[in-house]
Amino acid sequence: MAWLPFEDEIAGKIEQLILKYNSEWSGCNEMRHPIVIPDIYHEFFTIEKEDVFDVYVPFTRESWNGRMKACRGIGASLPEEDIGKFDEEHMAMLEETAPRRFDILHYAAMTTMRKK
Repeated sequence: MAWLPFEDEIAGKIEQLILKYNSEWSGCNEMRHPIVIPDIYHEFFTIEKEDVFDVYVPFTRESWNGRMKACRGIGASLPEEDIGKFDEEHMAMLEETAPRRFDILHYAAMTTMRKK
């Protein structure tokens, strides 16, 4: 499951902000795709069904900010000082561009496999 930055305005803006603070972040530019199944799995399982679908995940400004700080591009990889700067800039951006409660468009992918 991942947000869709090219289709959701808020998700797109946050990606740009994350990249401002961490240009090496590899979790950006997500688009819908099925789950990648490693080749070795096919020796033991058959794919019964693959599904990719959209979900709207509700957030408040505060919960989205917390979600973004937990993102590996921020909380897991930046020093505390930069996380604090990101936090301030992100909250200011949300106050200017997002209502108190909003949804972020995500896609979810599922694959059902059966043992051979």
